[in-house]
Order: sequence, then structure tokens, then C-alpha cells
Amino acid sequence: MTSVAPFALVQLFAWSPILEPAPGIAHWWWALSIPMALFVAMAYKATRVKEMSEYWGATIKMMVQILAAMVGIAVGLALLIQVVLPLLPAE
Repeated sequence: MTSVAPFALVQLFAWSPILEPAPGIAHWWWALSIPMALFVAMAYKATRVKEMSEYWGATIKMMVQILAAMVGIAVGLALLIQVVLPLLPAE
């Protein structure tokens, strides 16, 4: 009698998160930038804010700034690749 378990175990250990996207969340990878920006802002503002009453306002403000910078960079690169680079000579 053969078992499928060894094959499944090999497939589990063969998954490389750097080279392959996570199954099931590959279409929503961009949504992970929101909690990432929140956690980065929380960690940074935890060491920089002098009064805890200012903490959440400063954290949300920084999170929005991080997300706006990421969107701005994405738009800038898209314009560069789709508008500017095709205008350059191919030689």
C-alpha cells in the first residue's frame, strides 16, 4: 500500500517563499503593504514620539506617507517604463 504523505511532505519543504508566491494570496500581495506600513510606522514612532497621546496620530500619518510614497514610486516607474523608455532609440 502506497502513501501520499511522503510526496506531500516533500512538496511542503520544497516551497520557497522567495522564489514562489504564497498559494492563495498571490493575487492580493499588494494588500500586504498596508499592514507592513502600519507596523513600520508603529515601530518607528514608538521610539520617536515624546508623548503617548500623539502616538496613534503620528503613526497613522506616517503610514499614509509610506503608502503614498510607494504609490508615487509605482506610478513614476510605470510612466518611465511605458512612456519614456519606448521613446528612446533602440540602437
